[in-house]
Amino acid sequence: MEPQHLSGVEAATPHPRSSPAEGLLGNLRAGLRLSLLRGVRREEITASAHAFAVLVVVNLTVLFILGFLSVGSEGQFNLDELPRALMFVPLTLAFGLLVERTSRGEGTMLVVSTALVAAGTVLTAAVGLVGVLMQYQQDVFPASRAHWDTLFYGGIAWWYVVVVVAVCRLAPSNLRHNLFHAIAGLVLLVVPAWWYPQSPLWIPAHDQTAGQHDAAPAALAEEQAFYAQHEVLRQALDALVPGRPGIADLYVLAAGLDAGEDVFMKEVLAIADLFRTEFDAEGRVLALINNPKTVEQYPVASLTSLTAALQQMGTLMNVEEDVLVLYVSSHGSEQHRLSVEFKPLRLAPIDPPALKQALDESGIKWKIVVVSACYSGGFIDPLKDENAMIITASSANRQSFGCGNESDSTYLARALFDEALRKTRSFEAAFQVARDSIARRERAGGFSPSEPQIFVGAAMREKLKQVERRFQAPVQ
Repeated sequence: MEPQHLSGVEAATPHPRSSPAEGLLGNLRAGLRLSLLRGVRREEITASAHAFAVLVVVNLTVLFILGFLSVGSEGQFNLDELPRALMFVPLTLAFGLLVERTSRGEGTMLVVSTALVAAGTVLTAAVGLVGVLMQYQQDVFPASRAHWDTLFYGGIAWWYVVVVVAVCRLAPSNLRHNLFHAIAGLVLLVVPAWWYPQSPLWIPAHDQTAGQHDAAPAALAEEQAFYAQHEVLRQALDALVPGRPGIADLYVLAAGLDAGEDVFMKEVLAIADLFRTEFDAEGRVLALINNPKTVEQYPVASLTSLTAALQQMGTLMNVEEDVLVLYVSSHGSEQHRLSVEFKPLRLAPIDPPALKQALDESGIKWKIVVVSACYSGGFIDPLKDENAMIITASSANRQSFGCGNESDSTYLARALFDEALRKTRSFEAAFQVARDSIARRERAGGFSPSEPQIFVGAAMREKLKQVERRFQAPVQ
């Protein structure tokens, strides 16, 4: 009887190895050769489910070691990054299966998948070690943002070349199939690595009490505090004063949306104080804070209170003269929603359409909107117009950093408000300074770049020149 056609796993039986360790070393040697664009024969690859799984473990170990080298022993395992670290497993297997189906080569799936995981592990180790050297040996390896970007994007580009070369050598086919494999490799293996870059599996330790406020529910559940909130908000709104004719006044609304960590409260209070003392905004600053420590002094932060505050400011501002500075800070999701948390209240998250509606309904023309949260770049397109400046702590697909009870401010708040805006009155120049400062801190902490974003409308850029002239202060 004719033998049955074997599947990718069954047919991928390698030539005998003396031990699993030798098989692993052989695969890593093949991965090294592939990463250097050297020739590798199919029989040099130990292609089996076990060998593939072992390489996955080695890859995770490399990521862990790189994080440890960057952070040191005073760190913690980054469990949130484990799914992203394993994302390459199904994608690599899917790519291997696709190559096998198009090239009609038995056993090709595991041969290609195993070889690519081995090569990817070698490249990860190489690029990661250069990054560590850039962190600790800046006299030899300068760690400017440009150099870091070159390392990251250069590594991604080289990975694509390795993928194409590996498939052409391990599963040779005709030109049409080779082109198809190159496109599939780009979509399945390269774009995800660029779009969702891997963060370390070992990161600086955060405060273990972060987010664990057993007293928080009780603070707001107390009858006095609960019913006092209406009066607290009313008094805060009534305390705002009208704009002055002929003066470009700044109206500042700062909101710390998550009661789970003190950092949001701390930075909102610091930002409010900065604008009162340095930007002549006394009487035009309002802070909304979700925190049990301030529940009787400051209005709770929610979409409702934020909308009410914007509407009150809109009635007091001189439309053509005054400028709104809106700062919102919280945790953000990949769906671009800002967490609004203050147990036991059930508060709706704030997404870009909701924030845009609140701004539009206020009638405020000139606005600077700063969103400090993970994935906050997703707020730029929905909010931008010619009369707006939008600043976000990260791009739409990146995390930002600096949360925690022990932290006084997030990376963006510290770099932009506490540092840059104390040296220059140009918001745009301050952002450039802050972006470079954040990049340095992220490299030192072993974090993936958050890539803070900025948009400035043409009309707003001209308006800000008036504001800057009013608050002239030389850069120190």
